[in-house]
Parts: sequence; C-alpha cells; structure tokens
Amino acid sequence: MKRTYSRSFATRLSVYVLSFILIVFAVIMGLFYKYSHEKVTNFAIERTHGLLSNITTEITSQLRSVETTINQSVWVLEKNINQPDSLHHVITSIIKNNPLIVGSGIAFVPDYYKEKGKYFMPYVSFRNNKIAYQVLGSQNYDYPCMDWYLIPKMLKQDHWSEPYYDDGGGNIIMSTYSKPLYNNRGELYAIFIASISLSQFTDNISLMKPYSASYTYLLSRNGSFLTHENRSKILNETVFTEAFSTENQTQERIGREMLAGKTGTVRFDNLGTDSYAFYTAIPEIGWSVCTVCPSKIILQELDSTSRNIIYTFSAGILVLFLIVYSIIHRLVRPLKRFSESAREIATGRFDVTLPQVHSKDEIRDLHDSLAYMQKSLSTYVNELKETTASKERIESELSIARDIQMGMLPKIFPPYPDRNDVDLHAILKPAKEVGGDLYDFYMDGNRLYFLIGDVSGKGVPASLFMAITRSLFRTLSHQVLSPAKIVTEMNNSISDNNESNMFVTLIVGILDLETGVMKLCNAGHNPPILIHPDKHVSFLEFPTQIFVGVIEDFTYTDAEITLEKGSKLFLYTDGITEAENTEKELYGDDKLLEVLSANTSSNVRTTVDVIVSSIADHVKEAEASDDLTILLIQYEPEEKTVK
Repeated sequence: MKRTYSRSFATRLSVYVLSFILIVFAVIMGLFYKYSHEKVTNFAIERTHGLLSNITTEITSQLRSVETTINQSVWVLEKNINQPDSLHHVITSIIKNNPLIVGSGIAFVPDYYKEKGKYFMPYVSFRNNKIAYQVLGSQNYDYPCMDWYLIPKMLKQDHWSEPYYDDGGGNIIMSTYSKPLYNNRGELYAIFIASISLSQFTDNISLMKPYSASYTYLLSRNGSFLTHENRSKILNETVFTEAFSTENQTQERIGREMLAGKTGTVRFDNLGTDSYAFYTAIPEIGWSVCTVCPSKIILQELDSTSRNIIYTFSAGILVLFLIVYSIIHRLVRPLKRFSESAREIATGRFDVTLPQVHSKDEIRDLHDSLAYMQKSLSTYVNELKETTASKERIESELSIARDIQMGMLPKIFPPYPDRNDVDLHAILKPAKEVGGDLYDFYMDGNRLYFLIGDVSGKGVPASLFMAITRSLFRTLSHQVLSPAKIVTEMNNSISDNNESNMFVTLIVGILDLETGVMKLCNAGHNPPILIHPDKHVSFLEFPTQIFVGVIEDFTYTDAEITLEKGSKLFLYTDGITEAENTEKELYGDDKLLEVLSANTSSNVRTTVDVIVSSIADHVKEAEASDDLTILLIQYEPEEKTVK
C-alpha cells in the first residue's frame, strides 16, 4: 500500500508542484541573500571606513596642533637664544598651551653653549598633573644619537619619530615631533621637539567598535603595534609577526598595504575566524589604523532574518502540500479506471469496453482518445506488418547496392606489390548504407592516375552519381596527360542533362613515377596535404576551381609540382575535417595536421588507420554526419645509378 501511494500520480504531481515552488523560493531566497549580503557588506565597509576617517582626521588634527604650537614658538625661542637659562619659560608655555604635549625641549648641538658643557637640552614634561623642568644631556642620555635628533638633522626637515620609550625624558611611550633650527649661515644649532603620549590615542582607538566583536589597532611606520586590544603586543610585536608564524599570506599583504599608506578592505582568515580588515593611513605621520571584525558579526542580523523566513516558509509548504495533494487526488481518481482499460488494450484486446464518462473536461477527451486508439491499433498493426516486410526488402536491396558500390572501388592493398617506387592505401566509410564519396586509381605505364571526390547529397542518388563519376574518370582518362582536360570532359558530360542539379567536388591527379612530376586539378575539393621527406606537413596550395556538374563548357586548369623521394600525398573528403562529436565540435584541419605530423614515419596503411582511429576517438558516440574517404600516396623512386 505504501509503495502504491508513493508512486501515485497525485503524489508525484504534488511533489512536482511543490518542488517547483521550492526551486523558485530557493532562487528568490538566494538572490535576496546575495543582494542583501552585498548591501550589508557595503554598509559595513562605508560605516567602518567612515569611523576610521573620523579617527584619522582627529589624530591628524591633534598632530597638526602640536606642529603648529612648535612652529609658532620658534620666534620666541630665537628671541631668547642668548639667554639659555630663560628658555625653560618658552617650553613651559608650550606645555601649558597644548594639553596634548607631554614633553617639550630644545636639544642644542654639542658645545653650543660653552659655559653649559658639551650637552645642553632644557626639557619640560608634564608628570602627575605637575610641570617638571630638567636639563637633559649626559653619557646616560646621549641625545645626539637618538632618532628624534638624528633623522631631522639628516633629512633637514621636520619629522615625527617612531614611538619609543623615553627613559629619562618622560619615562613613557611617546612619539616626538622634531623641528631643526638653523642660524643665518644655514648651520644647525638645535632641534626643537614636542612629545605626545600614545596613551592619548589608545583610549580613543580602543573605543572605536563598529561591532561588538571588532577591535581596532594603530600601526607605526615600521609595522609595530602602537595600540592593540592585547596590550602586550604594543611595541613588542609587528603586524607581520602573527602573519609569518601562521603563514597567512593575506594578513601579510594587509600589513604591506597599510605600511604603503593605502586604504582598503580585505576579507581574510584571522586565526581561524573569517574576518574583514578595514584599514586606512594617517599621512601626516605615516601611521595606519585598522579595524578587524568577524564576518559572521556583520551578517548576523541578515542570517537571523533569513533563518526566520526559511522556517516560516517550511511550515507553509507542508500545509500547502496536504491541500494540493487532496485536490489533485480527487481530480485524477477516474484515471485509475482508464489505466486498467489501457492495460487490457495493450495485451491485444482492442474490443475492451471503456468506463463511461459524463463530464465534458479532459477526462472526456481521454475517453474519446482511447476509443479512437482502439479503432486505430488494429489497422496500425496490420499496416506495421506490411511496412516491416517492405523495410526488410529495402534493407536487403541497400545491402546489395553497398556491395556493388564498394566493388567498383579498388580495395586490394598494396595494389602494386611488384613496384617499389609507389605505395598507396585508401579507405571509404559511408555514413549510411551507401554514400556519395569516391576514390579511384590505376597505373598506365609509369604514370599513376588517381581521383578522389565527394558528391553533393547522400544516400542512393549520391551513390548513383558517384558510380557515373567513377566510370567517366576511367573512360576519359586513358592516354590523357592533363588532369584539367579529364575534369573538363567529365564536367561537360555530367552537366549535360543534369536535371537533378547535383554536383561533385574532385581532385584528379597524374603522377609520373620516373620524374616525380605530379599534375593536379582541384574542382572545389578540400586541399590535399603534402608530407615532405623532412617530416614537415602542410596543405598543398594551388588554385581551387568550380565544382563538376555546375557550369557546362567550363575550362579547368592544371597545377604542377615535383615530388621528392619519400614524399606522401594525403587526399581526403570533408567528412574527415567536419566529423562532429556529441558537442558539435569539428575534428578540424589543425587536429588532422597534428595527427599526421606525429605519424610521418609510419607506412601508408598505418597512417590511414591512425587517422580513422583518431576520428573515431573524437566522434565517440555521435552519429556519423558524412562519408569518410582517404587516399594516401607515397612516392619512393629508386635511386638512379650513374654510369
């Protein structure tokens, strides 16, 4: 009972309908999720970069205020330069006027003030809510060797130093703005500095959390962490430390782009968590700031909404299935009785009584169709018997026609075993029982006459046309030394009274085996391929003329080449290059040249077999679309002895 139920038409139709609904829903849901995912991600990128922009703007503004304070204080310093003991008032005012500055000083070049000793650097710092003044410069605090002094001295320009721990000048992690000062002779006499504490940025940056699980860090110019949620990493690790230890190339690329001053968004694997990195630069000082956020947090609300939609739809689809099944089952119930009648008709009982139908819908149409089928089947079975007998007779006759057609062509190879100067092999495989391709050859003294052609159309008409063409070749070619003359006469004979408007493409050739001179006439056929003794394979280029059987009294012309010893001439019909596989891909000229190039050392029979096998591998299960014909001639003249 369960098996019948699962196979019932009502069940299957219900499943099909609901399956279609599910597919439509899945597509719509997928598009909705994709569109929403893109929108949510773009919103997160815009929002986070907006916050980063605010942070960078704020940091830049603070740094510029420090620079402005120093620049505006230079004239006061220069005014009091001859009173070194009063300089602490200048730097004290700097501390008071700019709350960002935690330390300021003037580092004079060694021996600038003879009376002050070698080093003299008045310095004021803000400690424990108090302003402290001290003079720095000693063997323990050799400031001319420090970066904040050396770099602006070398660069001869203002400079923000890399963050450092200043032991003696402030005993905190700070970054220093240095301004070199020059006298009227352009000589450096001091470095005017102002230091800021990184703790001022740490709190602001750590509070920047566009999402609950996100965090933000600040990088120096060399990639060191200036701020980080893990404070142990500050100035102790770089952005590359973790990337190198986990071999995370994406994280390494993020670090390189940040140090290059770029702005961007990258999705990467952050210690096993799929995350986004939003980063931008602070051009004023060369630092970079980056916010890292797990992707699932960004998409958390979207995923929750999507799950609720899916749960609601699943409940609705279950109710809909029950309703649809009930309706369809009631509508198709009469079909069961018709199926029983159809099974009896299938056994040969064409007189079975069909169930009565009183409705005027599709069920009534089915009743009438079955009644008509009963009347038609008996007549059809009788006609089928007659048709089968007639088909068997036709197939027998076509088989005989095929044998006759194949019997007209040379099929014993090698055809001239007593000759060493020429060898050839040919094959013709009709696409149907009989075909329209043809080849032929014969010897007349030391001249080899040969022909290959392809008749338009297929089947019996093409095979008859092929037989006529081959007979004309044999009749008209004897004692004629010009292929063009042979083709001209064949064209006139075929064109006369050609009411069927059929035509044939031909290549007729005559090879003088003593001299190697070969004359060819091409009437619209595929160009042959010449395999040179040096294994080079190429198409033989010579004029292609009009098909045979199209225009009467057309005069064809010859082309002449001289074959070298060991040369091979490969002639074929378009069934070779136009052989199609199940994907409608052609075998093609390039593939043919490739296979021939790989078999230049093989004998003619092996080469033909390899080509046929290669075409079979290409076509595979596809039905043959055209006849396949190949004629391969190898010229091997004997060496002439010189007396």
